[in-house]
Amino acid sequence: MMRAELNRASLEDEFKVSDDVSKKVRFTHSSGSSKNSRIRFLPYSASKNTIDDFHSVIGNFSRYISQKKYESFDKEAFLNNIKNKVESTKKYQLEKIINEMFFDDNGQLVLSHPVFFNFLSKGGSNESKVANFLGSVLSTKKVQLAVKEVYEKKPDNVLLALLFDSLPKLKDQIEINEDYYCMFPEIRQCFEEDFLFLLEREDLLIIHFSQFVTFYYFFYVTQFIVKVDKMFEFNEEGILPIYFNVDWESRSSTRDSYKMGWKMISSKIPKLFAHINCLVMLNHINNEKYENLTYKRFIDLVFEMNEEEKKDLQHQILQLNRDYQSYLGDVDWSRKNNVPFISGEQEIFTSVRELQHSIAYQFQTTGRKKPSTMYYEGYEELAKNYYLKRSGSLGYTLNLTQQDIVFLTKLCIKKNQKISLNVLFKELEKRGVFFDRDSKKQVTLLYSRLNLLEKKSDSGDAQYVKYIL
Repeated sequence: MMRAELNRASLEDEFKVSDDVSKKVRFTHSSGSSKNSRIRFLPYSASKNTIDDFHSVIGNFSRYISQKKYESFDKEAFLNNIKNKVESTKKYQLEKIINEMFFDDNGQLVLSHPVFFNFLSKGGSNESKVANFLGSVLSTKKVQLAVKEVYEKKPDNVLLALLFDSLPKLKDQIEINEDYYCMFPEIRQCFEEDFLFLLEREDLLIIHFSQFVTFYYFFYVTQFIVKVDKMFEFNEEGILPIYFNVDWESRSSTRDSYKMGWKMISSKIPKLFAHINCLVMLNHINNEKYENLTYKRFIDLVFEMNEEEKKDLQHQILQLNRDYQSYLGDVDWSRKNNVPFISGEQEIFTSVRELQHSIAYQFQTTGRKKPSTMYYEGYEELAKNYYLKRSGSLGYTLNLTQQDIVFLTKLCIKKNQKISLNVLFKELEKRGVFFDRDSKKQVTLLYSRLNLLEKKSDSGDAQYVKYIL
């Protein structure tokens, strides 16, 4: 059977529990993003999580997957390097042409070759954390090898080849730690398939790299939010439905795209920080099998225990909950209700739900509400910048533009000449994009307007979406 024991010493060390009983607050909550944390799930903290420049996230992510160290790009040194490689009496004109063709108004190198992504700015700590998180949970060895090959491929264009040869040589990042735990191998696998396709099409990669990384960032974190909220009621395998609207359609409160879209997500994100703290606490359970515990793996752990072992671990969790409440003397615990009863649930799972509820309750009723809100502001900012639209009295709704749909369609079709409409919608769902009946109709009409729909009958199995150039 499975022996499991809560390591109170390591837990109290991570959460900085004070021995001074005269203190009203003796407990410091964990963001689960520190390198000292027992497990790291998301790249957020209880302070500022906003991103000032998403280009810096892309630059850091590019360097992560290509295993290169950051080096500040010196434009003047770069131009001098180009001129030194050319024998000409008109180097001034050459420099002018390069400035006009390969630098934007801000002096930023125009992304004309995949390796140019490595020379985007580093940004601040938040940009680095998000990129490191994305590299940890999405990248694979296969992706890194393919990136290396594409980044080292010299372009055929003579002028672009000159720039390529004149770029500074970045040092190798020998050790890349996968600091964050990947909760969704199926998303990582889908990312690998899609990214390898883009790497074969250099033109698509350059145009869509930022859009691609942004999409998978939103996809992964959204799935994390809705799944941890279910705690012990979900199957970790498979993608949970999240419904989107398309940009040009009307919306209503009766549709799945509203009820199972942003409205559902926004009701769950206030509890995210409490779930993170609960999960980090569970990861201080020493056991022989699972190095990293999610709620799903905790179920698996419990099912391998006999009744005596379950009862013992349950008592440890109940004691942790009592101690946790005693550490926070600024909370009126008498007003806290018990968690809702779930018929047939084993007591040990109820005890974990009670612990998570205690954590959530104290965030809602003390001055610590602000840190718990700031924890998810980075995700909320991402959503508002890329995937939300104000819809009158409905508030924000999840939204995809025509550009988004065309790009995602390219990823789904890949090298196929065409795929059936029903298969295409299934492929979109694999990537976390679900449409209700009305939105599917609008997407189908879009394909028809773009002359991409080959229609043999009104059946979805007899309608095909053709390859997009």
